[in-house]
Amino acid sequence: MAHKVCRYSGTPHGLGWILVVSFCVLMAVHDSVEVNFANYDLGDVPTAYKNYDQQCGYQVQSCSANSCPNLADFCQLEQDALERAVAEMRNNELVAKNPQFLIGEGEFDLGFFQTKPIKGNEELGVRRTLTTQKFLQALAKKFGVCQMKNLLEGRCYSNATLSSCKGSEQIKCDPSYPFRSYDGSCNNLKNPSWGRRGNPLKYPIAPCYSDVVSKPARSKSGQALPPNRALISDIARFLDTKASNRTSTLNMFLVFFSEVVNGDMIGRATKRTRKATDGFRGCLADGSDRSANVSPLTNPLRVRPDDHFYGPLGVRCLNFNPQEKANDRCELKHAAERNLESSYLDLSILYTDEPQYDHQGKLKLFQCGTSEAIVLSEPISVHKIAISGLFGQLHNYCVDRAGMCPKSPDRAKVRERCRALTIGVYQKLIYDHLLPVLFGEELYNRCGLNCEYNSHVESAVSQLYKSGPGRFQHVWIPDQMLYKSEGKSEWLPFNVFFHEHEQFDCTSSLAGVLESPIKIGGLSNSNVNIFYTEDGVRGTCLSCLDLARNRDAGLCPLLTSKHYIERLIGDESEAGKCYNTFEDLSDLFRPEFCDLLKHHYESPSDVDVLLSILERRRYPGAMLPKLVSQVTCLEFKRLKCTDRFFHTWNPYLGKGSHHLINSLDFTALLALFTDMQDVPLNPFFVDGPRVAASEVRGYVKTLDYLFCHL
Repeated sequence: MAHKVCRYSGTPHGLGWILVVSFCVLMAVHDSVEVNFANYDLGDVPTAYKNYDQQCGYQVQSCSANSCPNLADFCQLEQDALERAVAEMRNNELVAKNPQFLIGEGEFDLGFFQTKPIKGNEELGVRRTLTTQKFLQALAKKFGVCQMKNLLEGRCYSNATLSSCKGSEQIKCDPSYPFRSYDGSCNNLKNPSWGRRGNPLKYPIAPCYSDVVSKPARSKSGQALPPNRALISDIARFLDTKASNRTSTLNMFLVFFSEVVNGDMIGRATKRTRKATDGFRGCLADGSDRSANVSPLTNPLRVRPDDHFYGPLGVRCLNFNPQEKANDRCELKHAAERNLESSYLDLSILYTDEPQYDHQGKLKLFQCGTSEAIVLSEPISVHKIAISGLFGQLHNYCVDRAGMCPKSPDRAKVRERCRALTIGVYQKLIYDHLLPVLFGEELYNRCGLNCEYNSHVESAVSQLYKSGPGRFQHVWIPDQMLYKSEGKSEWLPFNVFFHEHEQFDCTSSLAGVLESPIKIGGLSNSNVNIFYTEDGVRGTCLSCLDLARNRDAGLCPLLTSKHYIERLIGDESEAGKCYNTFEDLSDLFRPEFCDLLKHHYESPSDVDVLLSILERRRYPGAMLPKLVSQVTCLEFKRLKCTDRFFHTWNPYLGKGSHHLINSLDFTALLALFTDMQDVPLNPFFVDGPRVAASEVRGYVKTLDYLFCHL
């Protein structure tokens, strides 16, 4: 079908698609809004959430607030924990140098579990976290669940911290310094460490570990939850047979931009050593069994012999490397996973935690115009590289133009002002373009994203979002995507774009992904059987890894999380429901899907929260399931409202920056930094109107004077 070419009309209020998308009028206020998303704070000490169980008649164990572990036992347990932590870290260093413990050359998942090195200034924190975790595990064996809950939820001893942690880091901030830091520190002047790289994610409610500390959750009856791979495999097959083959207007460009955003707010911290690796081994090279060389850095997933896909291949094991915890102050509380990026939406994946510029203040760019850190990261598709590269090129485009101004400031200021501009454009694209599409008009208005800076709330990503509802992009993965090269269009397997990135032209990749619709109504073969494959035969199961991380993080079940979120936002009509039978779940899932869940789970209250990404409830016009939408709204509201340098209220941005941020969008970036002849006005939609790239470049050229007023 020929593309409709529209005249490009740039305005100070944004380019292209704002003028043509039918639901773009987003700021109308509802007369009556019964749902309130105002409470987006995450408490520092999460407590167990039993309201749903109490409401629906499940027996809740009663714990006396005075029931606490005996302090007299702490000293020896701490000493033992420290010795075991030091021994494990030493052993891990030996493991990292022994090829037998590492995924080897020629294996399909080499690099998939890539680990970054523990830097010198991070090692003390990692050791303290491991010591505290071992101490708590030993304490859990010695004392009961009630005592551990009271301890970890702050009812026993004020500011409980192991004695091995002495002193605290002091961060000095210059309140008049006009630019954001690279590691996220000093964004909040009263609490300089908030939002910084290396901090833990946060739990909205206490995790549902069976021992309160680290052992995986179990069913209501105490039995194990359904096997990871068996559950995902059956769900995928069920959805495949029931798929409606509906086509979507949304494209994979939206998915990969969402992945860029997720990577910017959440940096994967797979358990690390001082030496960077391409992944620690958990399975034999052929996947036929667990390896004899399994270290504490791995926790491989079992596969049943009767698995419909892996069974005939003789695969009985999938590699899985758990995430590193972060509790660097040795606090006796629930410890969540470490975030290796600043939580702020500040393009930290592109700029990294230390300045990386040439003598002119330009970023050192690599494939597709992105930074070396992104090119070298795994697993990554060429599309994610290319989308992040648009922002790298925007930074350098800004430096070039600002450098030609009659009274150009020094280079350090130019580079920081261009960085601020680039981050501002990026933030605008998230909040004014991406979220309206994901939420629809009704939820977008209810979410209340027109907030002001709130210095009293910590900027942090929740463990719930990271390991549960935040995996929503994965249900949209297709089996094939379009690649448009030299006038030819070719549908290629989804997985090929994750290997040998240099073979793909950046413009051709982006041109194809803009016309590749997302998958609707199921989990693709590329997702559940051959993700990251090199030969199309052996691969891993992305959804299985999602579920493993969900359980490894101790996330509470779907209905518990649903009830908590609905009570939090004041949606009492939904929060009042009880699900006593699997048939009751039919308001969330199709009846046939409820039957499938009944074959795997003992109780509807056991269903994993990850399955929220398959829920059928929607807000009007929303692309995300209802619970996923709610959690995502709270997440992005927190990140915006706790960012002192967010572009809409950043006092250090000049009129030129504000005007450019309002004017530049993906239509402009694609026209400026790719070789496309025409570019889409609605970059997140397949087959939308397009405009000549030369016309867009001509308009942006008229804005060059603004770079002298950043």
